[in-house]
Amino acid sequence: MITEQACRKAIISIILCITLCAVFISCTTAVSVQQQTQIQRIPYRVITGTVFYPNNLYFPSRVRLEISLVASQVSSGQKTPIVTQIIKNPQRFPVNFILRYDPRDISRINEYLIVVELFREFENVPYLRNYDLSLPELTGDDNIVVELQEISNGATR
Repeated sequence: MITEQACRKAIISIILCITLCAVFISCTTAVSVQQQTQIQRIPYRVITGTVFYPNNLYFPSRVRLEISLVASQVSSGQKTPIVTQIIKNPQRFPVNFILRYDPRDISRINEYLIVVELFREFENVPYLRNYDLSLPELTGDDNIVVELQEISNGATR
């Protein structure tokens, strides 16, 4: 026959095993939730900046400001936009911007530029534009300042 003391030891052992199993399962669940959270994060990088225009202009008509991160192939000079932010009717300068890009789109064989163009309503040729601003190696937390220039008729940069 099983004694009362042996029965208590068996019950305590069972409770201890169940408790340890529960602790182990909760720890592995917490680790797997943390891993899933890391996998679900969007791995983007950011370029922030400010666009200036030296004159104190107010734009009463509709305009759109396009800020683009552009890849330029060093060998061919071909330019490919990576990401663009469009700001409608900024009205006054300076204008702040944020470009979010996927770091997998960045390659060492390309040079990267910031191109900023201001278009008037119903026009496809920019009214104001910056000189192509070549960026150093992108780190993901870059902050730049861009100055717009007036484009003369027929001028390309």
